[in-house]
Amino acid sequence: MMNDICNPNKAYNELVKPTDGPISRYFNRRISIRITCFLINHNIKPQPNTITLLTTLIGLLTAITTYLNPLIGGFLVEITSILDGIDGEIARLTGKVSRYGAFLDAMLDRIVDISILTTGSLYLLDILEPKSALIIASWLISSSILVSYLHARGEASLNTNLQLLGFRIYAGRDVRLFLYSIALILYVFQPLIYLSLTIIIALLSTIYIFCKIIVARKL
Repeated sequence: MMNDICNPNKAYNELVKPTDGPISRYFNRRISIRITCFLINHNIKPQPNTITLLTTLIGLLTAITTYLNPLIGGFLVEITSILDGIDGEIARLTGKVSRYGAFLDAMLDRIVDISILTTGSLYLLDILEPKSALIIASWLISSSILVSYLHARGEASLNTNLQLLGFRIYAGRDVRLFLYSIALILYVFQPLIYLSLTIIIALLSTIYIFCKIIVARKL
């Protein structure tokens, strides 16, 4: 029996960030940190960027699966969200944090997000006429990407983490993907619930963006 190098409970306290949303903090990291510690304790220490590429591949396969089967795709969306935290956790616990790694992770996350939301949005065509489906799909995808762009510009232009300013509105990637996974699963049973959750995600992201723009003006 090998001695534990990484204790999940201790690692959790070390790795949870102030910017983590509720899904990430109370659910995703509880699982991802156990996977991370398992890898470290068994001397499996791949490069963080390698993990990033692997989770991106899983995310793209999730997008394809979402198109083929929304029920399975829905579960895979949340699994993808959980696995996405492993690269950063390994980087921090093994001292391999790099600016390029953070850049690569952010860019590939956007590719995965766009892929999943695009294939998932095709189900809107089963509920709405094409023009309405296109409008809602565009709103969903653009608002999701703009949340990430807002954070990036806040750090680059204002040298500020906008997530920590003002009152908290939970519209981070963890919340968006969690809600969308539920939406896809429920589509199989009640398409209108899928439509409602899709609109809620887009609306939540939009409200978040405008609130943070207003808060940023006071800096």
